Amino acid sequence: MYVTAIHQITDPEKFRQGVRAATPPASEFPAGIVLHSMFSNPDDTKAVCLWEAETVDAVRDLVASVVGQFSQNEYFEVNKETALGLPD
Repeated sequence: MYVTAIHQITDPEKFRQGVRAATPPASEFPAGIVLHSMFSNPDDTKAVCLWEAETVDAVRDLVASVVGQFSQNEYFEVNKETALGLPD
């Protein structure tokens, strides 16, 4: 399934550091979890990520462990029937 994470970032620099440390090639995500894209606003106080995982909870657990202390996060399963631009 595809999962969207919406981040309200409270500490942009620490958020970026956490993302850099956790993303390949610096590290590997758990098996079955793929980050397809991340988009942030100009001052890096908001971001939206598109993930692929077995469950929303799998993404929630990973994100919380990496950047949870630097952002308020919201998650939802993407409706594949109405979505535009999903990876093949």
